[in-house]
Amino acid sequence: MSRSTPWAMLALLSAGFIALTLNWFDVAAAFPLIGAEFHVGLGSLSFLISLFLVGYGVAHIPGGMLATAIGMKRTLVIGLALQGVAGVASGLSQSYTALAWFRLLSGIGGSIFIAVAFAAVIVWFHDTQVTLALGISGGAAFSAGAAFALYVWIYLQRATSWHTSLLLAGVFELLVAAATLIWFRTPADAPALHGTRFERDALTASVASRDLWIYGIALLGAYGAYFTTSQLFTEYAILERGFDASKGGLLSAMIALAGIPGSIVGGYWADRSRNIRAFVVGSLIACAVLLALIPVVPTGVLWVLGIGIGFFLIFGFAAWSAVPTRVSRIRHEYVGTATGLMLTLAAVGGFFIPIIFGHLVPHTSFNTGWYFLAVISFVFALVGLAGRNPSSASVASAVTTRTEVAA
Repeated sequence: MSRSTPWAMLALLSAGFIALTLNWFDVAAAFPLIGAEFHVGLGSLSFLISLFLVGYGVAHIPGGMLATAIGMKRTLVIGLALQGVAGVASGLSQSYTALAWFRLLSGIGGSIFIAVAFAAVIVWFHDTQVTLALGISGGAAFSAGAAFALYVWIYLQRATSWHTSLLLAGVFELLVAAATLIWFRTPADAPALHGTRFERDALTASVASRDLWIYGIALLGAYGAYFTTSQLFTEYAILERGFDASKGGLLSAMIALAGIPGSIVGGYWADRSRNIRAFVVGSLIACAVLLALIPVVPTGVLWVLGIGIGFFLIFGFAAWSAVPTRVSRIRHEYVGTATGLMLTLAAVGGFFIPIIFGHLVPHTSFNTGWYFLAVISFVFALVGLAGRNPSSASVASAVTTRTEVAA
């Protein structure tokens, strides 16, 4: 195997992450236009975020199990293709109800893809720079797609329409699905990744790992707060702080863009540390503090807070996504299911928190909404203190592997 092969696979998977978040966040950039066309307010618009995350949450574990049964490559292609078709259909929607259903379907496709994509990165990198690789794909590429959707897509909408912009995002993902079908492969020394029969004991052990549950629950609050903030910060900046639409969109995009350096820095240093718990819990508490400051800082400081929230959430997410392999030591053919369990737990917050925020703000104020996000992020972050760190043996193995590769 060429030394460049893992990085080529990482580039292909990263394109999938970009397509995933482009088709996830592009609808948020269109919220003002969707609201005007379908005559709906903030509550209904925030419900579209939650609907995506319903589909995104329920299919993580089935997606991982599907990958075990039919193989990693087929499952990646199915997830990308399903979300791409849903993106095209979202653009063709002529009613709020139709759009809502297609957002749900889009979430299911994204869910199938992402848990298996994390597993694909892990099997190619093993203990060699695995957290950095996860940071590049699930952090930097994820954030790049979101930023592109939240800012660049605004100009595409103005030049065409929100319908066309959603349709084109779906087409892009279908092209990535085709590229994955043609070029993606799994390591030659891991034939089980082409599909294998379930071993009940191994599967049960994978989803019963205490650390998967602890770290999954720890992310629940900040996960929902991050997606709420990144998609509704523009509305706040425009309605409460006097931003114009372009500047408000850029503010939301900066939240996502900040995740690019956050993921790379977090992944690089987490690879060299045994204290994954500190990376995860520390970053979530930092996000909670920044959220609590939103109502009280001068308008110009909102840029700093937004960038900080995006940086710290993804900084910790790189270490968080390595828990199945570095802490729980899950077998490769079950990593997709294990990662799916963690993402499902986090997605509970992704569903309920935007809904609560969307109904809380109209009846109180945006300030109350930000304090709510801060408190719930902090409370769930504390759960992570019960999580374990990688064993000394696993860290020693990673160091040995890096030394061998360098030699």
